[in-house]
Amino acid sequence: MIAIAVIVLLVLALGAYWFLGGEDTPAETAVEAPSPAPTAAAATASTPTNEPDPEPVELPGLDQSDDLVRELVATLSAHPDLASWLVSDGMIRRFVVVVDSVANGANPWQQVPFMRPAARFATTDSNEGLAVDPRSYRRYNGHAQIIDSLDRQGTADIYRTLEPLMDEAYRELGYPDRRFRQSLELAVSHLLATPIVDRPPEVIEYPPFYRYREPELEGLSAAQKQFLGMGPENVSVVQRVVGSIAQAIGLQVP
Repeated sequence: MIAIAVIVLLVLALGAYWFLGGEDTPAETAVEAPSPAPTAAAATASTPTNEPDPEPVELPGLDQSDDLVRELVATLSAHPDLASWLVSDGMIRRFVVVVDSVANGANPWQQVPFMRPAARFATTDSNEGLAVDPRSYRRYNGHAQIIDSLDRQGTADIYRTLEPLMDEAYRELGYPDRRFRQSLELAVSHLLATPIVDRPPEVIEYPPFYRYREPELEGLSAAQKQFLGMGPENVSVVQRVVGSIAQAIGLQVP
């Protein structure tokens, strides 16, 4: 039962390539007046948190877990493009690194190159100079659709089953006295706190990247700025799904 290791990876790592690449890359999507980020309790699927724990499963070692991950992730969604996200190796470890990066506000783009969109980021003229071209958001419609197709409760069940492997991978990162769940809660809270931007934000060219003109947006973390690049509708979808899964898992998020 390893599917969650990839599913939450995909959900949380959507701050990957929003702006052509590096960790200091600006973002592409923002908010005029930030709407309150959805909380786990307000998230779409009102899945109860008192679900029984999944049946015990004899887990493989971390080094042998990828085949099971791919097999089980396929049960969480019928979306035909999900398989393209399951091409990497070391998925549990990769997932843990991504979550830890997001929890610390960093952009985990190096861990999810397979999520890079085919089209490039684009700008358009604005009153002040340049603004994000709304057509850039379409590059992430497929990402949001895959995430929205996930079985929320099934994902939560698999997470609870695989948590021992995630704790093991987390200890390998250098956290011997903490549980991975703490980092996951921070990462989820961080993404849920990302504002929804109703209009294309203005940007300033800063070769080879861009920066937000508005200090409030430029002041967000690298992970949040990259996440904004999905566009308001897609960000809303991802936040809703993340909040729903967090609630089903029983995470303590704002």
